[in-house]
Amino acid sequence: MFCQRCGAFINDNQRVCPQCGMVISGQEANVSNVSSYEGPMGSTTPALVWGILGLSFACTFYLSILGVIFSIIGLCKANKARTIIGNTSKKVNTGRKLSIAGIITGAILTTLLFIVIIVVALS
Repeated sequence: MFCQRCGAFINDNQRVCPQCGMVISGQEANVSNVSSYEGPMGSTTPALVWGILGLSFACTFYLSILGVIFSIIGLCKANKARTIIGNTSKKVNTGRKLSIAGIITGAILTTLLFIVIIVVALS
């Protein structure tokens, strides 16, 4: 079946559209907290956007701490979306993976940045 709002394909066992977050007709009684997670661009896009921002900033040496912060926000949004709409959205899964990569990369580069600062200060 397809979503009435955005036209995305929806599996028969899904309660909400993985693209726009719309409740599937006839199942409103089974869904209680779906409307509590509506990002400014839909329910799945914020996780992907924060994941991309987090990894992008994490890969820059001097802004890696911002990358860690953005990646943590992206991971929180992805986890929240996964609990509400399930593990079916490609955007949420990709955003989650990018966020994890951003946290790891940002932590490594932030550590290296502090080491460089300490070495420069001591010399």
